Amino acid sequence: MPRFRFEHSSDADTVFRLITNPDELTRRCEALGERNVKVEVSHAGETTRTEIVREVERELPGFAKKLLKPKNTLVEREEWRSADGRHVAKGQLKIVGTGARIDSTIELSPLGSGCVYEIDLEVTAKVPLIRRKLEAFVGDTALESLREQHGYYARRLADTA
Repeated sequence: MPRFRFEHSSDADTVFRLITNPDELTRRCEALGERNVKVEVSHAGETTRTEIVREVERELPGFAKKLLKPKNTLVEREEWRSADGRHVAKGQLKIVGTGARIDSTIELSPLGSGCVYEIDLEVTAKVPLIRRKLEAFVGDTALESLREQHGYYARRLADTA
């Protein structure tokens, strides 16, 4: 199960507001080269739901070229619950039309004067014969994307500080 961890110098509530802001989510996607971005965010009590639909283009390894297209639509949903300065979410990202998906557990919690964002990923690909190779590729691609996303967030937070 791939795991990603990023320490932010801003507090957890500030980072949470950034990563659940529909305008910021749209800007992040577009800054990272994603297209046809549609973002929806809803709030109900201590629960925040996000949905991002977007097109991404990735270079594919040889084994995946017959199964996947270089351009794919991603549908990403997260449901956050906030309490006691911590924000915890369950998430799911589907690669439309491929049988591949990522289920995740996310925690954004205080760490000193900043916070830490941690996510555990469970990658599933329903493709016979090369399932494990495809899951590894999707997991590695997700980790690379998370590094890019949180690098973007760190720059945005530095710009607004």
